[in-house]
Amino acid sequence: MRSRRFSILVLALAAVLLLTATLPAAASAAVNFVDQQVQMNILLLQGYINTQAEKNGFVYPARDDVKKGGALVAPVWPGNPWTGGTMAPGTSKGTYTYTVKADLTGYTLVGHLSKGSYKVVGGVPRWLKDERDASSKAGLALLQQYVEMWARERAGAYPAPADVAGGAPVGLQPGVPIWPQSPWTHAAMTQGQATGDFEYSLSGGGGGYALRAHLATGKDWALSSSPR
Repeated sequence: MRSRRFSILVLALAAVLLLTATLPAAASAAVNFVDQQVQMNILLLQGYINTQAEKNGFVYPARDDVKKGGALVAPVWPGNPWTGGTMAPGTSKGTYTYTVKADLTGYTLVGHLSKGSYKVVGGVPRWLKDERDASSKAGLALLQQYVEMWARERAGAYPAPADVAGGAPVGLQPGVPIWPQSPWTHAAMTQGQATGDFEYSLSGGGGGYALRAHLATGKDWALSSSPR
């Protein structure tokens, strides 16, 4: 009798231990499944972001556009699998954080998991950067022709920096049919610090000049007056 009771006790203890070991494993599997849902939702949002950017000349959506009801075109907006509600910007599990570069040429999208995060990134492809940098260089070379044209009509005097713009004297002089455009904004090239902008400055007391185009590489491409 004692032996039978002991056997029953051992079996019961083994069952408890087995159940205890199984529950955490099942709970862990459930958590992993929900985190995978978050990851899939992040990939879905990334697809929407990339598709819209490609249609807009690789200009990525602004931060406030990437949310339900925002300007981002999203046929099916993902939900938060942890709350059952809409997936929204935030820092808690099941939410996401979207940041975009100031010039809208790249972004980072982070999905927040039960532990840690899942990050994807995107940006203008290298081939397009090279193509647009070539366009910026061509635009700067055309600007140089306009500056030299101005000087030839004025006994070699180069224009002041404020005059070198599409709607300014250099851009309005006879023989200037078009003003070069920035390949990034598709508007007239202007003096500034953004990619696709240019700088114009005088040197040597006005006897020379320098032109610089800001490229996607982060470097400048420069042209200058010939020595006199």
